Amino acid sequence: MPRGKKADFFGAIRAQAAKVLQQLEGQIRALEDELTELRGQLHQWRQLAGSGGRAVATRGPGRPRAVTTGRTGGKRVKWDEVLAFLPKRFGVEDVMRHPGAAAKGRAQVYPALNRWETTKRVRRVGKGVYEKLGGGDAGSTTAAPAKRGPGKKRGRRAVKRGKAVAAKVEAAKAS
Repeated sequence: MPRGKKADFFGAIRAQAAKVLQQLEGQIRALEDELTELRGQLHQWRQLAGSGGRAVATRGPGRPRAVTTGRTGGKRVKWDEVLAFLPKRFGVEDVMRHPGAAAKGRAQVYPALNRWETTKRVRRVGKGVYEKLGGGDAGSTTAAPAKRGPGKKRGRRAVKRGKAVAAKVEAAKAS
């Protein structure tokens, strides 16, 4: 009989240990659910703030970080939408308020401004101040690109051809 009492004693301890482990597992599950919910909220706030910054690492414990080679720059930006978002007169800071442009960074905003200038969609009013062109039609995002002028060689050839064509036309008129 002494063995039975000893077995019951260890059985009771095992039962208590199992009960404690179940409680701990339940608490861990609850905390993991809460953490997942908080990460979702963080993602939503980041989208609203337009930071487009680094995402929270979701790797498990003990797993090494992925090797990154610098900034990826985020997703593709529709610069027409950025232009439509801006007021009639704007500066670089106004462009940076757009979530897509902010995700790309200031280094990509200046080439966009330059493209808009060459396509006659905006004009520079002052230092760092731009104005939309097109009669205030903010909804128009499909403006025809400006035609490029002839290049150096192309221009010379066109002039030579123009003279030759003009000579032929004069000859035809004369006869």
